[in-house]
Amino acid sequence: MNDTYPEDLAGILFKAGICDNPVRISMKDVEGRNMYCDDEAYRIIRERLSGIAAPASGIHLIDTGNYHYLSRVFTSFIDEPYDLLLVDHHTDMQEASFGGLLSCGSWAREVLEKDEHLGTLTVIGPEKFEEGGEETMLTEAGRKLTGCVYRGRGFTGDVFPLYISVDKDVMNRSECITNWDQGDLTLDELSKLLEGLAYGRRVIGADICGGLSESDPGYTDEIRSGNMSSDMKLLMILKEITEDK
Repeated sequence: MNDTYPEDLAGILFKAGICDNPVRISMKDVEGRNMYCDDEAYRIIRERLSGIAAPASGIHLIDTGNYHYLSRVFTSFIDEPYDLLLVDHHTDMQEASFGGLLSCGSWAREVLEKDEHLGTLTVIGPEKFEEGGEETMLTEAGRKLTGCVYRGRGFTGDVFPLYISVDKDVMNRSECITNWDQGDLTLDELSKLLEGLAYGRRVIGADICGGLSESDPGYTDEIRSGNMSSDMKLLMILKEITEDK
């Protein structure tokens, strides 16, 4: 969406040797996209993403959490059975409002209820979970964490390829500053969590969101720089996970 990242982000990633072939797709001109995504905005966004090869693959830097619904767009391109891992301080499984509009708070529910390829949705990070899932204790991050596993329409009991979605609001404010209330994971704990849960899995794609835009209260260039630093570190963590498979 490019509310958060600099215009030359693709060049920055390439020069830093982080990405061999970064692609930047701006959606700044798309109306009806902030927090809620209306049908026309969804059509335009999906059409633009269709112009790149395998839109769900790779690692996607989305923008602030306002646009986390883009995970729903990316996963809509997956044409094989898969599991979804969501690490977020919120479940993003609210009931859709305003006539059923897709939103940053409802996209995970829509994937769970409508995506015929989804095997399981595992949510880690919220303080409370929506009903319908099976809570489980995790220790991959070096401490006990509660997660919740939901069965999707494609559930068979098999282990499928994995798509990972990370909202940086799951981390504490010493690591990054977002425009939503935040959890308390450190970047190191998040790294260990992702490595543990992705171990032995074929990771078919991932995305990262969370930060502050220039229009958000409290925004400073210093915060933007710090957030960019956490983005780059998290990008490298996910890159190692995907390339190890």
